[in-house]
Amino acid sequence: MKEELKNNTAVDHQPLTWEKSDPATEAEMQAFWKKLRHFYRTGILPKDDKRMSVTSALLDYLDEGEASSYPFTIAEKNGMSRSINLNSNTPFQFLDYLVSKHHVSNRKSFTSQLSELITGLNKLLQIEDSQAEQESLKNTFDFADELIAFDKMVNLLPKNQKAELSEKRLQRLTEVISTLQKGLNHYKEKESVVVLEKSWKEAIYKEKLFKNSQLVETNNDAFDEALELFSKEVKSFVELIRAFRIASLEIKDEFKEEIHKEYFDHFTWYRLSQEELNLFHPVILIVDKGYLFDHLTSFSKLLASNRPIKVLVLNQELITSPDKDLAWEDASRQYKQEIATLGIAHRNVSVFQSGMDEPESILEGIHDCLKSTSPSICYLSLPDVKKFEGKEPAQIMKAENASRYFPKISYNPTQRSASGKRFQLSKNIQVSKAWPNFSLSAKGSNGSNMEIEAAFTYADYKAIFPEKAKELMLVPSKYYSEHLVSLSQYLELEEAELYGKIPFIWVKDETGHLLRAAVPNVWVVSCQERLDFWNQLRELAGISEVSIGGESTPIDQVKTGEESDVSSETDRQEVLKSLQEEAIAVAAQRLISVLLDDEEFKFNEAALTEEWPLKEESPAIQKELVTKEETTSNQVSGPWVETENCTSCNECVDKYPKLFKYNKDKQAYIDDPSKGTFEELVKAAEKCPAGCIHPGAPLNSKEPNLEKLIKRAEKFN
Repeated sequence: MKEELKNNTAVDHQPLTWEKSDPATEAEMQAFWKKLRHFYRTGILPKDDKRMSVTSALLDYLDEGEASSYPFTIAEKNGMSRSINLNSNTPFQFLDYLVSKHHVSNRKSFTSQLSELITGLNKLLQIEDSQAEQESLKNTFDFADELIAFDKMVNLLPKNQKAELSEKRLQRLTEVISTLQKGLNHYKEKESVVVLEKSWKEAIYKEKLFKNSQLVETNNDAFDEALELFSKEVKSFVELIRAFRIASLEIKDEFKEEIHKEYFDHFTWYRLSQEELNLFHPVILIVDKGYLFDHLTSFSKLLASNRPIKVLVLNQELITSPDKDLAWEDASRQYKQEIATLGIAHRNVSVFQSGMDEPESILEGIHDCLKSTSPSICYLSLPDVKKFEGKEPAQIMKAENASRYFPKISYNPTQRSASGKRFQLSKNIQVSKAWPNFSLSAKGSNGSNMEIEAAFTYADYKAIFPEKAKELMLVPSKYYSEHLVSLSQYLELEEAELYGKIPFIWVKDETGHLLRAAVPNVWVVSCQERLDFWNQLRELAGISEVSIGGESTPIDQVKTGEESDVSSETDRQEVLKSLQEEAIAVAAQRLISVLLDDEEFKFNEAALTEEWPLKEESPAIQKELVTKEETTSNQVSGPWVETENCTSCNECVDKYPKLFKYNKDKQAYIDDPSKGTFEELVKAAEKCPAGCIHPGAPLNSKEPNLEKLIKRAEKFN
């Protein structure tokens, strides 16, 4: 799935400016903050509020240095290619392509085996079946289809001598041949059964998709309809596999009446192997998110049945809409129902959830769902281009993911190996953090350049949409005070610290002026709900972070170049483990001192600027250690990876296999920096969900676009 086409155009940010006015008088300040607190509590804007068009100041930072993944090109089975744009039909186009690909990959081998079995059984019966033999020969010598006359070749093959067959065996063989022949014809014709909830009929038929599939439009309960169709379709497939197994035994003369008859008389789909289930043409159900929640009981019934039905659920709700019949405060405290977690709660269900911004990831997720031998849910956020008002749909998809509104989730219940995980979040933006963090660049009113650290929250995502941005209250700089705190910080405060505080997010107007916008309490509650859900997902995925001084800090500060004098990898790991324990102790001691405000527990801040003590007998390891202060003060060194923090997401080793390898614990390291480019290192760092890849300084001073690449690499070094 590497057919992606990309532009080479980097994203240029609109220059931002920040003008700070002189502070207002005390009377003006009190009057404004009275209105501001009323707005926060009620969500009602003051009548004299100056309205202007604003949007999130962080939106452009989500795809910094990246171009759109669309149009996306896929290779068709006829040797042609198809270009797919991001629109409301994109999920159907991907699904149609993968259903055909899935069927073709299974069909060639299986139909060949069926034909060979039919030919073999006919020889046992001394029945000359030229058609079956021709089919068998064609599958064996498909490379010479135009060179060999298979109809004449069949007549040259030697015939078996007639064997004495009992009446029971003769009847059994005749029935098996008939079933295999019917199955062979049926298997060639049908790729899948697609059940459509009626609202999607027009989109499917308009695109002329699923030409080789049976399309079923239903006005009844779609989940019950899918279960009934599966029972019907799998019954004939079970008969085919039953005949296939009996034929295999008969050809080898291993069928024992006293052993096998009773077994095959009670043969059901539960006895199918995973390989055999993957040969079954999938039953696919396509529904809308709203339809699913209106039929939760039958949805749960389908999942609990353990039938391998594939459910494609489409979400077109860009933001959560509260119940209009409820008071705003009650509505704001409603929890967003999560389809992915409903599926995971059934334990046996494969789940894939994603926006449509990364087509390769979508193809991989749908493919995994089609291969699943248990029920599967593919939950996709479907863009409605009409609602984007000139914005790039893929950018909106990235924003909904970054804001934790629509996390990317993968759950594979069959993954039980020690090195693997059933639950994966590695495709999310800055997965190890509560909210993605970015550095806003702006020019102050005095001409100085400013860098402002800001988090992209669910409120920042809502501010992208004009109708929601109107619900914000802009705070002129003359009214700034210590009580105005960023929303991400506000959500971290204890209850007692919230009094008097008003949360804000950064927005920009149409001219690029950077502004603070206060958010109402109803927004804060919804942001807290999204954050709680995200933290729950991270706990399920086993994702944690070690923090010192409030920031995620890599524990591994050890150089990994060829100049290392460490005698063994074991010594290195022991030292790193010791450093990690000391770092956690430092953080704990500092936290205790702050909470207790006790001089006896005050931590010696000067000690933080010193190197941690090492054993005297380890001079080689002492030489290797580099403190954070040394790293920032000295020149940037070569590339390196915090291997211990690697989440084994496969992102770097798949895209840049010459640069990155896995160690025995399936954690990444840089094999040889000279085997790749500095651009590849920077891109790998930008994609790394754990943020553990550091591009360092470029090795080749003549590499193109170095100035831009070095600037992009700064945040990772």
